[in-house]
Amino acid sequence: MGRHHLFAIVAPIFWSISGVTVRFMESASAWQINFYRSSSLAVFVFLFLAIRYGSKTRLMLKESGSPAIFAGLILSGAMICNIVALLHTTVANAVLVMAAGPIFAAVIGGIVLKEKISPILWVSIVLALVGIAVMMGGNYNEDRLYGDLIALLGVVFFGFYAVAIRYGKRTDMTPAVMFAGINGAVVAGVMCFATEVGFSAPIIDIYLCLMLGIFQLGIGSVLFAIAAQSVPAVGLTLYALGEPLLAPLWAWIGVGEAPVALTFVGGSILMCGLLLYVLSSRTE
Repeated sequence: MGRHHLFAIVAPIFWSISGVTVRFMESASAWQINFYRSSSLAVFVFLFLAIRYGSKTRLMLKESGSPAIFAGLILSGAMICNIVALLHTTVANAVLVMAAGPIFAAVIGGIVLKEKISPILWVSIVLALVGIAVMMGGNYNEDRLYGDLIALLGVVFFGFYAVAIRYGKRTDMTPAVMFAGINGAVVAGVMCFATEVGFSAPIIDIYLCLMLGIFQLGIGSVLFAIAAQSVPAVGLTLYALGEPLLAPLWAWIGVGEAPVALTFVGGSILMCGLLLYVLSSRTE
C-alpha cells in the first residue's frame, strides 16, 4: 500500500474523533467551540502552507483566489453546522447524515456545473433520503430533531463546497480550509458577543477545541489533501466512509452513547445508497 493510500485511510480516523471530543467537554457553547476550533484550524493550515511553499506562499494564496475564498465561506457553514448538530443530536445521527454529502454534492454539481446525473445516482439519492428520514424518525424530541435538521443543512453546505472545489481544481485549494477557519472564527466570535456567552470557557474545553482544530480538522484535512494527489476520487470517498463508521463507535466506547435501533436501520440504508453511488462511479 502506498503512502498516499495510507494517508487517505488515516485522515477519516482523525475526523471521527469530533463527536466523542465534544461529549468530553464540560460546558462550552456551540459558538465557543466553533471559535476556538476554527481559529486553531486557520493558524495550523497557514503554518502548513508556509512550510510547504516557503517564500511562494503569498503567490500560491493569490493564485487560489476567489474560488478558494468562496469555497472556504461555504465550508465554514458546514463546520458550524457539524458542531451545532453534535450538541443537539446523537453522534451517530450527526455523522451519518453528514455522510450523505457526496451524494448531495453530485446533485448540486449536476445543477450548477451541468454534470450528468445518472439513474443510479437517483436511486442513491432516494436511499439516502429514506435513510435520513428513518434516522430522524428515531428522534422523538424536538431538540434531537433540530440537531438532525442542522446536520442536513450541513450536508447542503458541504455539497456546494465540493462543487466550489471542483470549480477551482486547477490550483491547490488547501487555502480554502484556512479561509473556512478564518470565516468560522469571525462568525463564531461575533455570535459569542451577540449571544453574550463571551469567550470564557473551562480550560479543558478550550484545550479540546484546539485539539479539534489542529488534529481532527487540521491534520485530517492535510493528510486527505495530500492523498488526493494520487488516490482516485472514488477511492477517497470510500476511505472517507471510515468517519461515519468510527465516530459512533468512539462515542459508544468513550461516553456510553449507544445508537438507537432506527439509527442502525436508517444509517445502513443511507450507507447502502452512498456505496451504490461510489461503486457506480468507479465503473463509469
